Amino acid sequence: MKIDRIRSWPVDFGFYNAVYVRVETDDGAVGEAEVAMRRRTRSIVALLDELGDELRGQDPTRIEQLSERMYRDAFLGGTLLTIGISAVDMALWDLNARVLGVPVHRLLGGAFRDEVLVYTHAKAGESPDALAATARARVDAGFKAIKTTLPGFYEKVTSVHHEHGQLVPARQTETELLPPWIFGYIAEYFQAAREAVGPDVHLMVDCHGRLNVANSIRLAEALAPYDLTFIEEPVPYERPDWLREVSSRVSTPIAAGERWGNHFSSAPFIEQHTVAVAQPDVGICGGLTAARKIATLAEAHGVSVAFHNPFGPLQSAATWQLSATLPNFLMSESMITPEQAPYWERYVENPPRVDGGVWRVDPSPGLGPRLRLEELERSEPRFVLDLGGTR
Repeated sequence: MKIDRIRSWPVDFGFYNAVYVRVETDDGAVGEAEVAMRRRTRSIVALLDELGDELRGQDPTRIEQLSERMYRDAFLGGTLLTIGISAVDMALWDLNARVLGVPVHRLLGGAFRDEVLVYTHAKAGESPDALAATARARVDAGFKAIKTTLPGFYEKVTSVHHEHGQLVPARQTETELLPPWIFGYIAEYFQAAREAVGPDVHLMVDCHGRLNVANSIRLAEALAPYDLTFIEEPVPYERPDWLREVSSRVSTPIAAGERWGNHFSSAPFIEQHTVAVAQPDVGICGGLTAARKIATLAEAHGVSVAFHNPFGPLQSAATWQLSATLPNFLMSESMITPEQAPYWERYVENPPRVDGGVWRVDPSPGLGPRLRLEELERSEPRFVLDLGGTR
């Protein structure tokens, strides 16, 4: 059995493009995967074409060897490279598990748990009451954990202007002046959300690296009464020393890791205890092969894993197959919101199901879902360069 070709389809997935991938062998075996990176769709497709040329004729059962080869032979790394590697790697795991007739988690050591806790998203909205209503609706739908973004920082998710001033500009850096009312303003949202969902629901906030160290500490202090499960990426992700300082000075757990390029780039963050929660993304860090190494490193340092995963059905299936095997798994992100759910059914058969806020381990061979090739061929990606408000 040899790799014959790698095919890819960029498709519209609502507010971003997904790229679906299929590794095909000379004897008819296939493996499928999904990745995404906003605004760089063409780059990913071009990289996958090049990787297909490099891997043609190789043995698809040698996943570790091929993952190492794709990374080392490139000479230059970074996430634009590891996203392509992630796609191929996940497809290879899917292919091998299908050939053997077992689910991927069997090849990763077997299930440690039968259910994987997932959290969903809630827009901050135009007021504290709006966030509270959305959070309550998510709980009514069965979710036990909810994350939102920083109120006041994103016009697409918080459209109101505060009575004392404008929203924080979309491109404001972490070192620029913030309005003095901003931390009390953010706290009002989480007070309303906590009152709406009660004490047992997990609440989180994603800062997308928008704050400096001092303001991250001020945020954590303002939100401490509302018992957040974690604060995600309070400072720019490139500086483990900044994250470590925040973590050492606040009581709320700090999470980061979605932009790690592989297990090497994660090591300083985990070994220096900059985070309590590691958030690798299997579609960014190098696939299941690299994500498992990150999780093992985190386990050795007493760090939990909460996978970054705001994407579609195949990447979610891969994420949750791995999640089921990990002793130090905390929870996984999910983008099964009412706006995103239709795309899950559109592009794959047998998409993963979340019921009662959990994914139950699927015994289907491979990753589980299967691509709808005709639908992929019909879909047109949207190449729109929108840099506003998404830092």
